[in-house]
Amino acid sequence: MPKKPAILVICGATATGKTSLALKVATEIISLSSLRGAKRRGSPGYPLRVNLTPSTSVNILSADSRQIYRGLDIVTGKDLPRDLPPMIRFFGLDLVEPNQPFSLLDYVRYAKKVIQESLDKDIPLIIVGGTGLYLKAITSDLLNVQVPPNQSLRLELEKLTLVELQNQLQEVNFEKYKSLNNSDIHNPRRLIRAIEISSANPSLRGGIPTWQSHSTPTFLWVGLRQDKEAQSASIRQRVLKRLNAGAIDEVKQLIKKYPERDMALFTSLGVREIIEFLNKKISREELINLWTATENDYVRRQMVWFKKQPGIIWYDRNKINKDLAIKLAELFKQND
Repeated sequence: MPKKPAILVICGATATGKTSLALKVATEIISLSSLRGAKRRGSPGYPLRVNLTPSTSVNILSADSRQIYRGLDIVTGKDLPRDLPPMIRFFGLDLVEPNQPFSLLDYVRYAKKVIQESLDKDIPLIIVGGTGLYLKAITSDLLNVQVPPNQSLRLELEKLTLVELQNQLQEVNFEKYKSLNNSDIHNPRRLIRAIEISSANPSLRGGIPTWQSHSTPTFLWVGLRQDKEAQSASIRQRVLKRLNAGAIDEVKQLIKKYPERDMALFTSLGVREIIEFLNKKISREELINLWTATENDYVRRQMVWFKKQPGIIWYDRNKINKDLAIKLAELFKQND
């Protein structure tokens, strides 16, 4: 029986080095792939990082509810290295303009397309981010779970035969029907639930890609954390770095372009504090302190949420090293 493809999910609070770890793992995946290729060519002493070929690549998908918007690159932390190797591709950034609507459902559609294409092309994929709802939605049936039971519809459907249920599901959501395994197709209760969900969410009909039965992924969750004192210090240093990099000018440009200020991007951490500073209501030092405090409050909420999620293997940020990156990269080794 073929092994399910593995997808690594790196989660955790803000300012814990999630993107940095993802890049380290991606680099090691490419290195290990090159080393295996050299062994096939019969060169036992082939160096680990020599002759990396563009055909060996890694995809990284961001799960951040603010980085989907164009603009505020500094404030929202789109701090990718300028010398990012072409073999490492980032997805999930700059998807829409700040004044364009973009729902959780929109993100799930986008993310599942990226995931499925990575699986189809056998490209290792790392999902990284701190927006827990995004991560939960693309790794589970969260959207479906939120559909409440429709008792009147169930009573009607329970009168139908198995074949009639199968036909009705094909009519309302053919993509969902195709994704079911043999057991589900012959299970009236599961067919009824699938019809119920599809009927409650017309936008789901063919809108969200479903995993192909032969490539349903296994999501391996790794979480990063650090103690409160170190976390607060990291956040303050990051706030200072972003201010020095031009965060205030970014917010100025956003206000100039969108003076109505009624968009989701204006709720990004630090924006309200920068606007108060621009309006001369607070000093620069107060801006730093308030922004840092806001980020610390957000970390507490993040960790409360993540700690409730089962299956996450936690690592302290100060223990992230090359050995951990190699260990995680090994998850993607193929049986070849």
